[in-house]
Amino acid sequence: MEITDLQLDANGHLSDYNLWNNEVAKVLSANDGFELNKEHWQIIKLVRDIYLETETTPPMRLLIKLMKKEFSEDIANSRYLYRLFPDGPVRLASKYAGLPKPKHCL
Repeated sequence: MEITDLQLDANGHLSDYNLWNNEVAKVLSANDGFELNKEHWQIIKLVRDIYLETETTPPMRLLIKLMKKEFSEDIANSRYLYRLFPDGPVRLASKYAGLPKPKHCL
């Protein structure tokens, strides 16, 4: 699969989140120069699960709060998220999770 095989919106996000799978995430991230690791996948899965439950992407503070519950307090902070997703943790995690660009992201 290549980036040209995907239907993307003007922001580079998947047009239909139902078409998402792990391969789509890998293609999107590779196009941005990323190789996803275990830590990326944890956040991507969490953001996607939240979206599927609430139909909205979590703002950073809520994501950190949920990370404390799901993972550990050691990694539940913005520094950790920016290390994984330097160009915007919520926006990039949403993008790689096949979700629309978050409304609260510029």
